[in-house]
Amino acid sequence: MPYAGNPPSPTENKVSQILSIISAYRHRSATVPDRFSEFAPELEKQLAETVSRGEAVRFILPAFPFKAPAEGDKHKTLGSLPDKAEEIALQTLDGFADSIAEIYEGGATVVIVSDASVYGDLLKIPDADAFAYQQELKKLASSLGLTHLAFVRPGTLAGIATEEAKTLEEYSHHVSKTRNLLDGTLAQAVDPSEDENVQATSKHYDTALPQTEDPEALKAAMLKRGKAYAKLIASSAESTIRLSIHESNNVGKITLDLFPPATNPDFITPWHGTVAVLADASVRIVDASTVDMTKFEVITNHEGRPWLLREKSDLFSWFGMELDFEPLYPCGMLVRPRDGYGPYRFEDVNMKRVRRLALSTAPLLLRGFTMQVEKEVFRSKARELGEIQMWPFGDILEVRENADFNMNNVLTREAMPFHYDGVFKTVQDEKTGEWISVPPLFQMFRNRAASQSKGGLTLFASSRNLIPLLGPDSIPLEELRKLKWKTFTAANEAFGGHELLLPFIITHPESGVDTFRFHEPWPESKCVAGSSEPTIVRVVDWPLAESDALCEKLTRLLYDRRIAYRHQWKAGDFIFNDNAMTHHTRTAFENGHREHWRVHVN
Repeated sequence: MPYAGNPPSPTENKVSQILSIISAYRHRSATVPDRFSEFAPELEKQLAETVSRGEAVRFILPAFPFKAPAEGDKHKTLGSLPDKAEEIALQTLDGFADSIAEIYEGGATVVIVSDASVYGDLLKIPDADAFAYQQELKKLASSLGLTHLAFVRPGTLAGIATEEAKTLEEYSHHVSKTRNLLDGTLAQAVDPSEDENVQATSKHYDTALPQTEDPEALKAAMLKRGKAYAKLIASSAESTIRLSIHESNNVGKITLDLFPPATNPDFITPWHGTVAVLADASVRIVDASTVDMTKFEVITNHEGRPWLLREKSDLFSWFGMELDFEPLYPCGMLVRPRDGYGPYRFEDVNMKRVRRLALSTAPLLLRGFTMQVEKEVFRSKARELGEIQMWPFGDILEVRENADFNMNNVLTREAMPFHYDGVFKTVQDEKTGEWISVPPLFQMFRNRAASQSKGGLTLFASSRNLIPLLGPDSIPLEELRKLKWKTFTAANEAFGGHELLLPFIITHPESGVDTFRFHEPWPESKCVAGSSEPTIVRVVDWPLAESDALCEKLTRLLYDRRIAYRHQWKAGDFIFNDNAMTHHTRTAFENGHREHWRVHVN
C-alpha cells in the first residue's frame, strides 16, 4: 500500500509486501461487493505490530470439518476421508504462507480450525467420521512436507482441552463440551440479512446443506452456531488474521480460493467435491453427484483409497504399460509405473500420446522409465515428437556447468530469469530486414544427474493458471493484449544480439487459446558468472517507471505458487514441456554435479 510523507521504513516496506500477497490470494466474489480496500488499513496496523516484533504472521481458518454426507444415492464426494481435493487445498494454503515466509524472516502460519465439533451434530455426522477425517488430514499435510500449517480444534481454542484429542473417546468428550459452550454463553441471535457476509453464507447454505423436512430450521441452527463460533475464534485468537472459505466482502475476514482459480469456477470446497481430470488432462473441482459416471472412472491412491475422478480417454492408455497419471500442483502431470510394475523402457513410449498429453498439461513428467544407448535413443524419440530445432552447438544441449561455452547464464550454477526458450532464437525477414523470434514448441529434458545440494529447482509457470489471475492488481487481459514488450540481451555463442518487439499475449500455435509471453527483466546485479549478461525488458511506448512497475507485477505472477510448479529433479526424470504455454526458470544451486540433456522440437 502507498505511504504518504517520508520514504517508507523497512517495516512499512515489509508490511506492504505481505499485504500485496494477501490481496493477491483473496477471492473476489461474483455476488458480494469486494471491500478489501476498506479493511486494508486495519490489516496494515495489525501487520505492522507483528512485523515490528519480528513475530510470525498468523492466520486462522475455520474449515475442513468432514466430507459432505450423502443424500440418498447422491454423493458429492468419493468417500469420508481426505483425497486429492484436500491435497491441493492444503498445498494452496501452505504456498500462501510460504510466499510470505520467503520475503519476511518472521515467517507465516495458517492455523486450520476444524468445524466438525461446531456443525457435525446438526448435519448428523458421526464423531468417528469427523475424527478420522481430521487425523488423516494431518497425516496428509505431513506426508506432503507442508511446514506452514497447524491444526487445532475449537475446544482447544476455548480452553476446554489442554491438548488435541488422541482417541475417539477423548474427541467425543471435547466435542460435547464445545457444543455446550457454543449453545450456552456464546450463543447469539442471528439475522440472516444483518450484513453482506452473513447474507452470503445464508445464500450458500440454500444449496450446500442436505435436504431435510425443515431446511429453514437447519439453516437457522447453522447460522446461530456459526456466529457463536466466530465469537469464540475472535476472542481466542486476537492477534491472528481471520481467513474464510465462504463468499464475503473481505472486511473483517479474507476469503481465500483453496484451488488455483482456473480449476474451480464454481467455488466448491474440497469437502463438498472432488478432483476430476478431464479427457484433455485439465483439472476441475466438481460435485461428484453431477458427473456422468459412465464416462469417468474412480482412481485410487497407493493405499487403495478413492482419490480422484478421471474421464475415460486413450490419452491415459499406453499400450503394454500399467501407469499412474497424477496431476502435479499447481500444473502439469506425473506419469509413472503403478506400484508393482515397471520400470518401463523409454524406447517403448508412444510419442504421439506424449505430444498430445504435453499439449494438454505442461510440464509432463515421466519418472520410472529407463533408456539404453542414451543419446541415440533420446534423439530418435525427439524426432518421433516432431522436427528437432538445431542450434550452433547441434541438437542436444548438455546443460551443466561449463565455463568454456558462452550461453549467458544457462551453463552456470546461478539463478536464471523466468523465460521461454528461444526468445532470442532469431531469423531475419528477407523483405523487411526485421529480426523475428522463432521459439520452439517443445522442450524435451532428460536428467542425467540431480544435484543434492540446496537449490537447483526448475520452476514451470503455466499460462492456463496465470491468465485467470490477470486483473485489477496487475493488468486486465484485454489491456495486456494491446501491448508489446521489447527486449535485448548481448550476443553469445548461441543466441542474442538483436532487440526484439514481442506481444504479451499470443494465440497458441496448436490449441488456439491465449497464452502469455514474457521474459523476466534481469539486471546486471543478478549476473554472477563471468559469461552472464543482463536482459533488458521494457513495455513499448510506456514511461520507464510505469513499465518497470508492470514488469514487476508480471514477474510476481510467474513466481506465484498457484501458477508455478517447483520441480526437484531426480536422476532419470524426463520432462516434456509446452514451451508456448509455459515459462520456466532455475533457482541457484551451491555445489554438486547437475546435468540435463535438452532438445527443442517443433
